[in-house]
This record gives sequence, C-alpha cells and structure tokens, in this order.
Amino acid sequence: MNDSSEHLLVETREAAWLPVGSTAQVWVGDDCLGFDPAIIVRLLLARPSPDGEQFFTIAAPKGDDLPTLFLGHSDQRRSVEDGVQELAAQIVGDPEAPVQCVGFVRNVVPTPDETYTHPVPHAGVPVFRVTIDAVPVVEGTWYTPEVARATLQERHWWPIVMHALDR
Repeated sequence: MNDSSEHLLVETREAAWLPVGSTAQVWVGDDCLGFDPAIIVRLLLARPSPDGEQFFTIAAPKGDDLPTLFLGHSDQRRSVEDGVQELAAQIVGDPEAPVQCVGFVRNVVPTPDETYTHPVPHAGVPVFRVTIDAVPVVEGTWYTPEVARATLQERHWWPIVMHALDR
C-alpha cells in the first residue's frame, strides 16, 4: 500500500462469488492507491440533506448500484484514470470532476477457475468519491444510509460508502 491511511476493513474468506480458495477484501482510506490492477471503477456522489448525508445510485440489472464502469479485459483494459473520467462524464457531465479513491474491494484469487477472467492473484474495484458538489445528469436515486441499509448492505461497496460517509 502506498497510503498509510489505507487499512483492511472487512475480509471474506472463501467468498462464494470467487473461485474456491479465494478471498474478498474491503480496504478504505483517505486517498487509496492499492487497487491496481483495477477491473471496474465506481463513483460515489454524496450530498447533505435534512435527514443526513445521502449517496446516489443508478438502476442496474441486480438493483440499485453505485455508478459503475467495467474497464475491459486484459490488453483491451482502459486505465483507471480514463475509466474514472469516462464515468464522471456519464454521471455528472464533467470528465474533469475531481475525485479521490475512498476504498476498494480486492479480489485475492490464488488459483483461478474457468469462470474467473480477471487478473490474478489480485484484482481491484476502487470507489472514487467526487470531491465537489456535483449534480447527476442521469436518472437515479438518492439514499440515506438508514433507508438504503435494508436493500443495499450486502453490496461489496457498502462498507466503503459507510466509511466514506463516516457511518
């Protein structure tokens, strides 16, 4: 890790969604760097509300999710920087919106199987928080953590969002 504030928050050994013998780790920090190589980037938009801080989700096939962009496969994979800029352009209309990585999920896969097509032994899924007041240019839903907990707390990014919102 390059950032002394990065720390392991949650670890799921024998994660059911990964090959046998694999672990999923959730890391958080003030400006994380340890997510390389990344396979997906996610964007966290937050805003104050009378009921407390809210975060933004968009509709996805498995239900509401943080805005997400898949970076591609192997030699066709775009850089994290390009991916975050593209995602910011899609979600807030500004590819230059300032962001900082507030955490990442790291897949630790010592032995891949035929279903796992990502880098081994590590592959990261960083969450980047937009650090300015930005308004989404796409449809979505704003949630307070209390309202979202019942339906979204099983998401891999949930602990990262709660940490970033100081919950």
